[in-house]
Amino acid sequence: MSSSRPTPEQPCPPPRPLPAPLEVRRAKFVYEAARLAAQAADAPIVPDSWDQREDAFKVQFLDVIARQCGPDRSLSPEELHGSWMQAYFSMGWQYGEVYDREARVHPDLVPYAKLGELERDKDAVFVALCEIARQWIRT
Repeated sequence: MSSSRPTPEQPCPPPRPLPAPLEVRRAKFVYEAARLAAQAADAPIVPDSWDQREDAFKVQFLDVIARQCGPDRSLSPEELHGSWMQAYFSMGWQYGEVYDREARVHPDLVPYAKLGELERDKDAVFVALCEIARQWIRT
């Protein structure tokens, strides 16, 4: 019978890192999956990876995901677009025809009805990704 205890020749493996809190794992999933969807659709704007985003963005995104994974979630892409616009305006972004992260200019800062089909589809995909995160990323 072999012993499962480590010997001096066979040290213990390092402990595994603790998993990120549920909200962070959900947010990263939704964000990175939305990035992949934008790439697959050949969207004109593909956001930077989660790890490259500024803290103010991450904080507001975590709030959105917490709401979308809770009882007060919205299934309306139009409503979520309005919330996204408010969040971006509060972070100092403004409308402009060409996306510029450094200057905080975004061409999608317009009412939902004025968005093109690709941008409306992107908002619908976001709603679906939030629902996947809510139902399948639970612990």
